[in-house]
Amino acid sequence: MPLWQIALSNYEELVFKFKEVHIKESTNKAIFNPEALEFHASCAEGLHEFLEQEVKDLGLKLTSANRGGVFFKGKKESVQKFLLTTRFSSRVSFSISQLRVEDAEDLYDQAVRLPWEEIIAKGLSFKIDSNTKDSLKDSRYALYKLKDAIKDRLRDKREEELEIDRDEPDLVFHLRSNRDFVNLELSLTSHPFNKRGYRLEFLDAPIRENMAQALIHFSGWNKTDVMIDPMCGSGTILIEAALLLKRKYINETLLNQSAVYRMLYDVYVSPIKDIPSDEQRLFGYDINPKAIQIAKDNARRAGVDKLIHFEKADVLNLTNSKNWKTGHIVMNPPYGERLGTKEDLKILYGKISARFKQEFPGFRFTLVSGDKSLLGFFKLKEDRGMNVAIAKMKGKFVSYELK
Repeated sequence: MPLWQIALSNYEELVFKFKEVHIKESTNKAIFNPEALEFHASCAEGLHEFLEQEVKDLGLKLTSANRGGVFFKGKKESVQKFLLTTRFSSRVSFSISQLRVEDAEDLYDQAVRLPWEEIIAKGLSFKIDSNTKDSLKDSRYALYKLKDAIKDRLRDKREEELEIDRDEPDLVFHLRSNRDFVNLELSLTSHPFNKRGYRLEFLDAPIRENMAQALIHFSGWNKTDVMIDPMCGSGTILIEAALLLKRKYINETLLNQSAVYRMLYDVYVSPIKDIPSDEQRLFGYDINPKAIQIAKDNARRAGVDKLIHFEKADVLNLTNSKNWKTGHIVMNPPYGERLGTKEDLKILYGKISARFKQEFPGFRFTLVSGDKSLLGFFKLKEDRGMNVAIAKMKGKFVSYELK
């Protein structure tokens, strides 16, 4: 009988259970069976269809989905490949317990009976984030009661005073409630999936890494195509494209640092292959020399500096010096919240599109905007569009064919 069943055998009347979670002791750490878990991958609003397709492409079973993400199950190897390769997930977690509670005190009474000593290995720190309503009206109070339950259980079972680390925890638990149902989840990583570790410097309002991946995917860029970012800022879009060229698994570094991932799988490091510099086809330009230096430093930390050519240049003076017939221009232009006034941007957008049509006919031009009212000033015919959430703004991906 699994240890969690033994721990709960005296509480059969309580309406909660570990939903198909199999735990066993092994070298002092908890081991979960990935095939028995239901995973939850969250994403920025608007990207859920991309995320659903990632799940389906790997033969995983999609159990439910909404605008904020997907829930899925599947074979151990397929789940692992999803974790290593997902481009659009913000966070991935799995359910460890589903409870039915009346209030925060009831949450404590039930949570303190869960076998946290089998979930949290000795010496690991943790934090909890919470988003509750209905029976748990006060998220902060519910969070504290769950924290107390975990700490009291571990103090009783192994006389350990567990460390709370809000900045760099080993484990992150999620407390979610709706009506009188509570779901406790454990995150695969302590940091969001977009935090790949290379972007130590950036300028104002950079695009997030997973949003850059979504923009690249939306653009239709093929790995053999030229890609130009003429206002590259700290280089995120091009670096994310380069990671697709260089790495088989873009999330391997983040996952190999995760205590939870090591509970599920052996640490896996994939071979990294450099593409010769004479095949360079990623080009970044920015009028700000500081941005170019930051982009170069970020690319070097990501291990893709040989794949990208960065150069100081004004977008309005950009030329097709290599006489490319086709390719992609992918960018995150300013849109008022970030740089300049709206009137200035209206003029700038018109000049940018005129330059692109002159120098890059046959290219596809794809961008993300946080202000859809500005898009008409490109004076281009949109042939693809998709609404997305950019922070708290209602933004849009747009793509044009330059003629």
